[in-house]
Amino acid sequence: MQMEEDNMPQLAIYLDEKTAKKLDEVVQASGKSRSKWVADLIKSRLEDDWPEGFFDLAGAWEGSETPEEIMISIREGVDLFEKREQIN
Repeated sequence: MQMEEDNMPQLAIYLDEKTAKKLDEVVQASGKSRSKWVADLIKSRLEDDWPEGFFDLAGAWEGSETPEEIMISIREGVDLFEKREQIN
């Protein structure tokens, strides 16, 4: 196992103080190292697996809203809590 870890690519990131403090808190609570916690997070975000039964829901929506209208509603709800920078 040590041989594999020695050949792994490394990643350096820069965090603001507030984010670094939050990271330290969750890392400490997890009992993992920073590196292990971040690596596990990245791995979980890159998984291609879908939850069991996910595709069984296809065609199950009975509402009259289009997907676009649903996304607009979701985005409006998010905007109530957090204003985001406009992308041009």
